[in-house]
Amino acid sequence: MGRNTARRRGSPPTTSRPARRLVTAASGAYLVNCLWGTAVAVRLIRTRRLRVVHHGLFVVTATLTGVAASTPAWTRDRSALFLLPALVPLALAPRTNPRAGAHWRVAVAAAPSYLGALLAQR
Repeated sequence: MGRNTARRRGSPPTTSRPARRLVTAASGAYLVNCLWGTAVAVRLIRTRRLRVVHHGLFVVTATLTGVAASTPAWTRDRSALFLLPALVPLALAPRTNPRAGAHWRVAVAAAPSYLGALLAQR
């Protein structure tokens, strides 16, 4: 007999492997981007020749977050919906002065979204 794939009322939402991987990759990219930016801000890393690294990490983070946030449209996994609010700080971060306190505050504002998405997968 075939497996019944229909969801029952009250059952936990199903998760898909691609959605989980995308959420994990987006969260990892966000973490690496924040760590790199913090290391530059406290001058552990000099970026005279490596200025594009943070920008490249940001592009990877924003792209992975956008793709991961779209997974509820093509899978049954709803954990990525937590990433939708993270798109606002990701859109604002490039428009803030990196030497001002607003830049890191805007970047940190996305953290609860990534944490929520990761916890929703469990």
